[in-house]
Amino acid sequence: MSESGSPAAIIVGGAVNAVSIARSLAPDGVEVIALGTGGVDPVRRSRHCQRYVRIRSPVGGLQAAWLEWLTHNAQALGGAVVLPAEDEALELIARHRAQLVKLGYHPFEADDNALLAMLDKGQTAKIARKAGIPQPQTIVIRDDESLARAVTELGFPFALKPLHSHVLARLSGWGKLEVVSDAQRLEELMSQLREHGVEVLAAELIPGGDDQLVSYYSYIDEQGEPLLHFCKQQIRAHPPLYGLSTYHRSFWDPEVADAGLRFFAAAGVRGLVNVQFKRDARDGRLMLIECNHRFTAANELVRLSGINLARVTYDRALGRPTPPVGSARNDTRLWDPVQDTRALLKLRASEEITVMRWVSSLLHRQHMPLLSADDPGPASVYFSSAMRLLRSRLPG
Repeated sequence: MSESGSPAAIIVGGAVNAVSIARSLAPDGVEVIALGTGGVDPVRRSRHCQRYVRIRSPVGGLQAAWLEWLTHNAQALGGAVVLPAEDEALELIARHRAQLVKLGYHPFEADDNALLAMLDKGQTAKIARKAGIPQPQTIVIRDDESLARAVTELGFPFALKPLHSHVLARLSGWGKLEVVSDAQRLEELMSQLREHGVEVLAAELIPGGDDQLVSYYSYIDEQGEPLLHFCKQQIRAHPPLYGLSTYHRSFWDPEVADAGLRFFAAAGVRGLVNVQFKRDARDGRLMLIECNHRFTAANELVRLSGINLARVTYDRALGRPTPPVGSARNDTRLWDPVQDTRALLKLRASEEITVMRWVSSLLHRQHMPLLSADDPGPASVYFSSAMRLLRSRLPG
């Protein structure tokens, strides 16, 4: 229990989104504890994180190590709220909610069956069909027959996506997807997947640039009603087309919000949720890309736009009344200068952008995911890590 009388908030995960969660809660007097992943974890240097716990190469995996720590420290933490910043943390809460509650914790609000469905891309596709939401054609790869069908029906190139992203990342370090351009590359990737026993699906690639990716965020209460609305648009990503956002902005689009709410209703979700669509360059339709049931890397954009998702989620977990949430500010921008420069180099090499066009796109008030005058530590961790990676790749 903090000096303010509020229970602590335990963030499970330590990446960029964890920093944003800490900045959302600590100024209100909430003690913030972060359970790390053993990686770079910039939250460990945030002045808003009062305690950081690093998990180093756990034998039983991250979930087992996190659960062991939570069990061991339950008596001392006095009913802390547990907030997920990783897909691994989502699965931990969904599968052990009853145990966490018995220990005295307040896990974030969710329907755990719906939560687990959100982690399974095959189930996500079924939900989208139920909601009548267009999506890329997908084929789950379970055997040689389904693999051959994917090649025949989708044709090269197509994407390979893990059914459970966090499982594949845990095993082999894959990213969001791999683009398969020919049979040789397909065989290489499938060999890796078979070695780990990981299931994937093949997905059609939707034409259109990075700026056609849009997302809707909300918080769904026990009556299925949204407590807030937020939309964002991606501007660039690295790698281009299939990577993580390097530059995005807040905006409002009722069509995106409506599609998101229809998807959430079909999924039966509760709590903090977001969904991403891509506007198909062929016909302008919104195509479902992915969904998340946790705080994402864009949480700082949401926070800077005037919506405190972490505070809403924290209060709801404690059963506290939630005051009305106002409208988000439009055209708030979040820019990662390191990764966006890498995106520029890729796009310039393929003659998709000029340096002048890139500079022109930045002529707005900018915010950065980690850089903050009153909390400089996380940015220093990130830039130090980036420099080490750059030096390791230099010849000699």
